Amino acid sequence: MTEPLRLLLLVAHPDDAEFRAGGLMAKYRAAGHLVKIISLTNGDAGHHKMSGPELAQRRQQEADNAAAVLDLEYEIWNHHDGQLEPTLDLRWQVIRAIREFKPDLVLCHRPDDYHPDHRAVGLVVRDTCYLVTVPPLVPDAPVLVRDPVVGFLYDPF
Repeated sequence: MTEPLRLLLLVAHPDDAEFRAGGLMAKYRAAGHLVKIISLTNGDAGHHKMSGPELAQRRQQEADNAAAVLDLEYEIWNHHDGQLEPTLDLRWQVIRAIREFKPDLVLCHRPDDYHPDHRAVGLVVRDTCYLVTVPPLVPDAPVLVRDPVVGFLYDPF
């Protein structure tokens, strides 16, 4: 095998990637490729009985467990669940993350998804993909020479 492929999943909530692409991630890892999940929110509101820091801590532990089982890198950002917006600041964060990981393939939510956090991720990823190759934007992160391929995670809508 030459260089391993690099798969980056940019999702709104801890468990979105596992639920929608767990099998794909397992196959990538079994083939020796690199996989990273970034949840843009900490999942602190996505439960029917728990919320706040207690839930965010539980979601972090679940993500750590999933990362161990799938043998991949898992990062959770500290934006609040249910409050994600496609801001310029979030766009810069995503540009940095894509440039740092240098993925061949990025999977994310659709920009017209049913959930507002999912839509925010889809919009931000759509807006960043070309910009990862533009040197003056986010100059503290080395520019990519080519855009990654971007696809949408499966959803039933």
